[in-house]
Amino acid sequence: MTAVAVGGLQHIGFASKSDLLLVVSVSGRGVVDCATGGKVARDDEEYHPDFGSLEAEGIGPLEGQQIRVAGTSGGGLSHATEDGWLIELHPLSWPEEEFFLCPPGQTMLWNPPAAEPELFKLRPLPSSLVAYGFSPTGKSFVIATSSDLEIYSRA
Repeated sequence: MTAVAVGGLQHIGFASKSDLLLVVSVSGRGVVDCATGGKVARDDEEYHPDFGSLEAEGIGPLEGQQIRVAGTSGGGLSHATEDGWLIELHPLSWPEEEFFLCPPGQTMLWNPPAAEPELFKLRPLPSSLVAYGFSPTGKSFVIATSSDLEIYSRA
């Protein structure tokens, strides 16, 4: 897991078929490569995405691309991968909710297979959650709050 501090984070969105994540905050835009956790590009100019279509202009390696975003204005990222991984949010200790990562072949937490389910408890739901979900490649997923970005990735 890699943590990246992003003050005033408002929206995030993955570029098509990649692990490059566009991050929109109150102080500009950035691009993070979720496969490595490295910051790839940064623009400090104030920017507001198109709230009607939930899209933002890419910068750096995403220059010229319109990226679908999720965040404070709505939208969402994928909660499943093509090879069967799921990220789920469940209220086990209501009213608190917690994130769980379910490997391929594991059904929903509330309908586990006959064998002992293999779930990975990640963390409690932060009160400042902005968005969460998988990249289009399924190799990484993110949990974004108003102040930071948690990046999980696999080879």
